[in-house]
Amino acid sequence: MLGVDPTASMEEIRRSYLRLARASHPDFHNDRDDARILAETRMREINAAWAVLGDVDERSAYDRRRIGTDPPAARPFHARTAAHEEWQPFDGGPVEHFDEGADRPITSSSLPRWLAVMPAVLGMGGAAALVIGSIVNIIILVDTGLVSLLFSGLLFLFAPLFALSTSRRRDTRP
Repeated sequence: MLGVDPTASMEEIRRSYLRLARASHPDFHNDRDDARILAETRMREINAAWAVLGDVDERSAYDRRRIGTDPPAARPFHARTAAHEEWQPFDGGPVEHFDEGADRPITSSSLPRWLAVMPAVLGMGGAAALVIGSIVNIIILVDTGLVSLLFSGLLFLFAPLFALSTSRRRDTRP
């Protein structure tokens, strides 16, 4: 489809794809409806070929299928299917029961609850105080909002450092 030799390098494949894409792009074929439809069809085919040959893993699987060392695989999702072909799931294996325990972190958080919540509370409160203080022209409220936003930012930066230090202390204990 891309007109390259089977031993072509990735750069040669890329150049061929770009050349064909520029020549076949539907935006350049607006003169007639039938020419545009043909260009759209051709562009889909070029994109499908690029999706296979432009990816190193897909290309090696394609080459193995082409020379017969790999069993034929299901068509990629972007390939056209006929109306009589039925849809098949991506993974045909058995559906496993979801284990909620596997989705939980291995260790509990090393942050105290107040340190996990305080940056967000100070940030929202500081932003609200800043906005309200600016609207009603109360300088002390604006200053309080700015200080609150500053402390929120510092706590936001401090929290990961605190978590790392407590984690490291916990790991080095005998």
